[in-house]
Amino acid sequence: MTTQRSNIVAIIGGGFSGAALAWHLLKKPTVPLSVLIFEPRALLGSGVAYSAEDPNHRINVPASRMSIDTKHPLDFLEWLAATSASREDKGAHRPDGQIYPARKVFGHYVATKLAPLLEAHLLTHIPSLVTDVQKLPTGKWILTTSGGETFEADTLVIATSHPAPQLPKQLVSFEVPLSAKTYPILIDDPWKSDALTSIKPEDRVLIIGTGLSMADTVASLIANKHNAPILAISRRGQRSKGHSPTPVTATGDFLSPPAVSAKELLQRIRQIIADNPDTPWQAFLDRVREQAPQIWEHLGQTERRRLIRHLRPFWDTHRFRISPPTENIVNMAIQKGILRIKAARVLTVEKEGKTFQVTLRTRCGQIENQIVDAIISTTGPAHINILSSQPFLKSLVKEGYIEMDSSALGLHVSADGNAQVGSRKDISLFVAGPLARGRFGELMGLPEVTLYAEKLACTIRAQAAITAPDNTIIAS
Repeated sequence: MTTQRSNIVAIIGGGFSGAALAWHLLKKPTVPLSVLIFEPRALLGSGVAYSAEDPNHRINVPASRMSIDTKHPLDFLEWLAATSASREDKGAHRPDGQIYPARKVFGHYVATKLAPLLEAHLLTHIPSLVTDVQKLPTGKWILTTSGGETFEADTLVIATSHPAPQLPKQLVSFEVPLSAKTYPILIDDPWKSDALTSIKPEDRVLIIGTGLSMADTVASLIANKHNAPILAISRRGQRSKGHSPTPVTATGDFLSPPAVSAKELLQRIRQIIADNPDTPWQAFLDRVREQAPQIWEHLGQTERRRLIRHLRPFWDTHRFRISPPTENIVNMAIQKGILRIKAARVLTVEKEGKTFQVTLRTRCGQIENQIVDAIISTTGPAHINILSSQPFLKSLVKEGYIEMDSSALGLHVSADGNAQVGSRKDISLFVAGPLARGRFGELMGLPEVTLYAEKLACTIRAQAAITAPDNTIIAS
């Protein structure tokens, strides 16, 4: 075997998407590779989703369906059995034998998978933000960090995930307090460390958003002995649905033939569920999820936008299901009269002394006034701000290397995962994780992100083999 310089792959973002890609690139390389992963957090693999310190923030699917390797789908479950990570967490273990560990436990699992690669110096963790990216005439990428360091790479991968949440327009004029002594309290991102510690059990709370983030927020508040009224609102007032009480297997066929419109797809899903009343609806939605990339591929841009505009809220509440432990907490809060969920939207917010005076319009058109001590926004990431969310992305936009996908879900990506502008793509620039979902449709769930990471790793290795100085291939 001829010795050659390693092809350097730089991955910006060390959450699950970036970590999974690094692991698949290096676990069995067929060309000499050296991977740099830029992630400010101390632990690789956690990201926003799996770095939450609150033990009440749990993965929302069973551990048996979580793995960094699709060829070993029980890898995380086996890791749990071999460690004491969730052994003492009684709330994680369900009567049916399924386990729903805290989110941070899954983050630790991913970190342990990467540890041997770090020790072998195949993978290098640079704990810094990337502030600028430039491409040299030689084809090399130059990355500059917030600390002023520069790094060179042959291949660049954008693996940053969702942009930070954006406050509703009625709240943007208010300063977000950082002091627990400041009232009223406005929290723009409940996922920030210690974001909720300033809220006292007796504070009246308005939560804007009724999805999974709302549920996690309520679980945290209840764990802190919250006993004052909590009102959660969204335009439709929809809660995240729960898992089937009995195990289900994905079933149904939504591709023979594929739907060519959002309306046709919705009608087909409804009809199949209606024709099979004895089968839990979760089984059919799980099959839609499996077939989502092919379903998405057969929809034109107009129908994709129509689906996003009209059906996405319903898909999200059925697709992103709440974990049973968290669902129990939310249900108990509702039964005790602490939590109310309402279909409404904010009209105005005014600060009066130490409270917010909030005017709401309910879905049926009624006007309601609420006085609250704290407002928490759980509306989710501001995808519209993707291109301006980080300095290095602004650099890539300016140089003409990236643009938004026409669906506005993420970045414009080719079928091979390359960043694309118009019809032009750069074969040394890739997009990993949810930012590629405008092309592939369903890239929010961990199994889909893992599968995409595996495919992307194969593509990058193949590209590295072609561009290597002597095209040396390592026998696998």
